[in-house]
Amino acid sequence: MTTLRRAPALLRSSLVLLATALAASPARGEVIDKILIHVNSRIITQSQLDARLATALREAPTAPDLAQIEQMKKGLVEELVNEALLEDRARELDVVATDAEVEEQIKHLKEQNNVTTDEDFQKALAASGLTPDKLRDQLKKSLTVQRVVGREVHSKVDLSDDALRLVYEREKDQKWKVPEKARLSEVFIAAGGTAAAQADAERRVREASLAIKGGTKFEDVVARFSEGPSASRGGDLGTFSPGELAPELDKAVFSLPLNGVSDPILTKNGWHIVKVTEKAPVSYKPFAEVKADIFKREQDTQFQKKLAEYLEKLKRDAVIRVAPEAEGYYTPPTPDPLAEGMTSGPAPAGDEGAGDAPPTEKASPSSGGAERKIEITPTVGWRLGGTASTFSSARIESLKVANALSFGLTAEYALSRSATLELLFSHQDTELKLGYRETPPAGYTERLTHLNVDTFQIGGLWQSGRPGDSLRGYLDLLLGVSLLTPSPQLSALTRLSASVGGGAKVRLTDALGARVGLRFMPIYVNATSSGYSTCDAWYGCYTYYDSNYLYQWDFHTGMTFRF
Repeated sequence: MTTLRRAPALLRSSLVLLATALAASPARGEVIDKILIHVNSRIITQSQLDARLATALREAPTAPDLAQIEQMKKGLVEELVNEALLEDRARELDVVATDAEVEEQIKHLKEQNNVTTDEDFQKALAASGLTPDKLRDQLKKSLTVQRVVGREVHSKVDLSDDALRLVYEREKDQKWKVPEKARLSEVFIAAGGTAAAQADAERRVREASLAIKGGTKFEDVVARFSEGPSASRGGDLGTFSPGELAPELDKAVFSLPLNGVSDPILTKNGWHIVKVTEKAPVSYKPFAEVKADIFKREQDTQFQKKLAEYLEKLKRDAVIRVAPEAEGYYTPPTPDPLAEGMTSGPAPAGDEGAGDAPPTEKASPSSGGAERKIEITPTVGWRLGGTASTFSSARIESLKVANALSFGLTAEYALSRSATLELLFSHQDTELKLGYRETPPAGYTERLTHLNVDTFQIGGLWQSGRPGDSLRGYLDLLLGVSLLTPSPQLSALTRLSASVGGGAKVRLTDALGARVGLRFMPIYVNATSSGYSTCDAWYGCYTYYDSNYLYQWDFHTGMTFRF
């Protein structure tokens, strides 16, 4: 029975050490109790808070008062929100602990607590208010969240030698400085209690000082004059650092050179003549000696700092709605001024049955992409060329830009969770092709000239969903210029252009994705001022930029790299 009495407490201790152990969530669609907070698609209920509070009160060393209980509730709600955010992130990353990992953790708990039978294990769990199924559920959630933290937080903690050495250099004056040291010998003569004794002591110390200055060995002067306990050691006092001696002695000692001897110095104890027999300058503990201490401290402090920053970003990026009764326990972060107005997704099942007024939305997400704000997408596509001229002559009906492959590059910078600044470069290597009214003479083809269409534009892109979703639709609008460059014998144009399009983005990993879209790209040719024409012996002169607008459609796709 000793094992049974120890096991519940030990199991509770072990479970507490699983920092992200989670209370089981109510099944979707069930009406269980009051919903306090929505965190994205997850909910935090009154029963979850009550269960967490009961555990905290049971483990408290002393019974808290009402004010302390209110503070505990605030901390527990913060924990529940953090856990919900991490669970949601685990879903986005598709990292879930397996049943085998859960069973391995249970096996470890049994071994750690010397529980040998299933019956004893169930009794121990019951004493802790748990069942095997509930423990498995908690462990699975805990291990899953730990995977997220390991992947997204631990991986960003830099404990390399270079990083640790930077910390060492930054703080070595405050933490690793070894002060100057001096080894001393002395001649000590007590001052005496009467005026006559004091005068005699001063006479003797002057005599000792003159003897030293006259060339008598310091040890011989010590043997002849010194009265202190150090006299038996030849005057040796040991080693001292600044601040360890009486102020009068400290000032004199650390201004003396090696083997230097002071003049007589009076302190409250008597007269001293000191000699510096060894001297070590200011130094620093070597990096190799303190590396382990720095590593341990940085491991703790960096992780806590990175975890706090990561959770803060998740909060600003999340849709968090707080019910009125929970407003006293939790306040969402202030929305980013650049973030767009809140557009909440579908409410989790069970909202309708909560029996209370719907909670007021309190926060909007901020920067799009909690960690990675830059996206680079090389693209390839197929572009419908459009009509460059509708000018008709006796032999020519129109002039068109041939359909051809397009290549490009887009760069995006996240301004909010759904809006990005977008830069576009696009290139089409194509031809200007004549449409004849009649069969041309031998040697004539449809091809008038080679044509490059290079487009440079800037604008905005708006996305549906939330960062981390596996699929997001988007719309974009850009303005810029297009360069129409035919063969050298024909004139080139630089004209205003625009792009209006949309499509979908697919998230493959944190750093990699894919994009597919369709873009309408009108180019303002302004034919009335272009006046470019080419002349030929058979078909005469022909205006090859005649339309006010060149309308092109571009279907494109590419791989996205996030930074």
